[in-house]
Amino acid sequence: MTEPPRLAIYCGPFDGGSTAKIAARLANGFVTRAVPTDLLVTASRDPIPEATDPRVRVVPMGRMGPLTRVPAMALYLRGRRPAAVLTHRIREDVFTLKAARLASAADGISTAVYVTVHGRMSVKLDHLKGWKGRRRRAEVLNWYRRNRGIVAISQDTAQDLHGLLGEDAAVTTIPNPIVTPQMLELAQEPIDHPWFGDTGIPVLVFAGRLEIEKDLPTLLRAFARLRAQRDCRLLIIGDGRLRPAVEAERAALGLTESVEMPGWAPNPYPYLRQASLVVLSSIWDALPTVLIESLALGTPVVSTECGAGPREILDGGRFGPLVPPGDVEALADAMARTLTNPLPAATLRQGGERYEAQRNADLYLKLMLGQTHCRG
Repeated sequence: MTEPPRLAIYCGPFDGGSTAKIAARLANGFVTRAVPTDLLVTASRDPIPEATDPRVRVVPMGRMGPLTRVPAMALYLRGRRPAAVLTHRIREDVFTLKAARLASAADGISTAVYVTVHGRMSVKLDHLKGWKGRRRRAEVLNWYRRNRGIVAISQDTAQDLHGLLGEDAAVTTIPNPIVTPQMLELAQEPIDHPWFGDTGIPVLVFAGRLEIEKDLPTLLRAFARLRAQRDCRLLIIGDGRLRPAVEAERAALGLTESVEMPGWAPNPYPYLRQASLVVLSSIWDALPTVLIESLALGTPVVSTECGAGPREILDGGRFGPLVPPGDVEALADAMARTLTNPLPAATLRQGGERYEAQRNADLYLKLMLGQTHCRG
């Protein structure tokens, strides 16, 4: 019996971010179908809560600096000879394509390279200014069409890619693999925090990186308006470069006692499950994993309409209200209305069904094993 072709997924930092979760869930889904899979990772301080399947071969790639990443990847390709590699970020996709070309020139190894695009590429490029923005745009235009296939996480992302790369670009739409049995099991673990229990005081949760696109100042100001109407608390799970600024805004609004910032939670799912409400306040976002996870756990959500992703996840507002980014009053009102009249958990769980991990990992497998044609 012939062994199935080996596949590889370049994860990069194996941290608490959504890209690492998606990469791990895809790898787990691949080996479940008896496809040998390597997960290529760099060092990380914040491991994702889900364990990788023991059948997944985790490959440490080292620091992958500017001078070493192409030869390091080429050496991996020559040594392990995967049939295909999946990447997730512009820089990683470009150096993987270069490494595949180098490996092919050295000993004729042919490795197909695929890339997943997590949101409107044109918006991402427009936000990169100066020389960095020009370089990234040139890399996408010069290299992305050299991929064997491009996976868009939503129809909106696919349309944007066709506008950027041309209608004949090899784009396939596959939703992110988010909802796993392991995630649902992890969500049942107890929480050792005095805010959760039979206090009767609603606890709102934000989970994500403390970066400019998440717009924590708007969330804090909206929460201050909400708290003026009713007693409630806010837990901010995550960390990032803007932590000092967020802490300063919290203090300026007099919210030090009602807003906690514990940093990353090794397992955030019990907090998402037991939250009265999960809030996303981003200025821009692609397909926010936290919204999908919360819906799958039956937790009410409120989101800014920070791109087509939240609208797609929430079905235009069917599974939770959408408000304009940066609108403090609208966000506060939406939070208040949802706390007063939350949707039933069974209805919310319907919103997570199309993001079931194994279902979407199977779609990736068909694409990367050449069993389906790219479609927009």
